[in-house]
Amino acid sequence: MPENTPHTVLPAEPTGEFQRRVTGSGTESDPLKVYPMPTAQDPVAAAIAKQRQGVTQYEAAFRSGADLSVNLPADVRQMVSQAASAITGTVGKAQDARKRADSFLNDQTMWPDGRRMMAGDAIKAAQDSISESFSEADAKMAIADALLYETSRPRLAQADAMTARADLDMITRSAISANSPGALVNSLKTLASGDDALAALVADETYLTRFLAANGIAQDVAQAIVTNVKAAVVASAAASGDPKRAAAGRTSQALGELRKARAAATSYARNTLNAK
Repeated sequence: MPENTPHTVLPAEPTGEFQRRVTGSGTESDPLKVYPMPTAQDPVAAAIAKQRQGVTQYEAAFRSGADLSVNLPADVRQMVSQAASAITGTVGKAQDARKRADSFLNDQTMWPDGRRMMAGDAIKAAQDSISESFSEADAKMAIADALLYETSRPRLAQADAMTARADLDMITRSAISANSPGALVNSLKTLASGDDALAALVADETYLTRFLAANGIAQDVAQAIVTNVKAAVVASAAASGDPKRAAAGRTSQALGELRKARAAATSYARNTLNAK
């Protein structure tokens, strides 16, 4: 009789949460060994998880960068903290609603139409609540941003106003005459980075806006210039030796991280609630 040869039985195709890695030839000296391996995470689920992590990371960066000490007015501290809580709170709302909706969809004791209706109601309620949270956060961040800027910028003494305006006209005349927005914004940013009367003058958003309009700068270009100048004012304040201006400047800069958290939370909530 022919010599018996080992019969190799290959494992079934992997199913469920695990795949299998098989080694060995199936002989007595080299038996088959099966090692379960987790399957690769679904790319959509991975993207949603990354958005959730982004909310946490950006909010932490905000807390790290902001100066929420007594150097900041109490109402502003409260406002930005409430905005941060409103944003991060949407993550839990979306998760809870998704679980609740899925529990309805998987409830075999209910008619299919009833399951879908209850799930839809849970999602709609969460969407409304999350929308309110974002609106609250947006309003608080907008108000806080304005208040922080006012605290950040230096003040112009009335006695220095006339001289500062004349100096500003002289310094910017060349860039305005040459119709060079790039040169103009660079000059204004340099002025805004100081702590003298000229810095205080260009840091006054109302005055700067009127100055640009009076010199024929297009509205969209003027708005971009004002935005850049304000950023320079805030950066200068953040590095200031004045504790209150520094706290306002650092917190104003940190709001950028909170806005990133808001964007990540928006994507996370939308994708979580719309998941099938």
